[in-house]
Amino acid sequence: MNKTEKTAFREAIIIVMMGCIINFPLQTFLLWLTIDQWSWTNTIIISLFTQAILTFVALLRVYSIRMRFQRGKF
Repeated sequence: MNKTEKTAFREAIIIVMMGCIINFPLQTFLLWLTIDQWSWTNTIIISLFTQAILTFVALLRVYSIRMRFQRGKF
């Protein structure tokens, strides 16, 4: 495995682990918010709402990690 492959693999591991750390509590919070607090009952609306939030957070997360790798901070 060359240096580029090792760096790409390391970046992928960090992105996936950060996703696990961020997404589980976020998903739990969003479900609590939509079901318990807002009393939403339509599963499609809950799913679309949570997916939109998770997608936005994932884009920010991957972008920020990628920029840190480009600058050599990881």
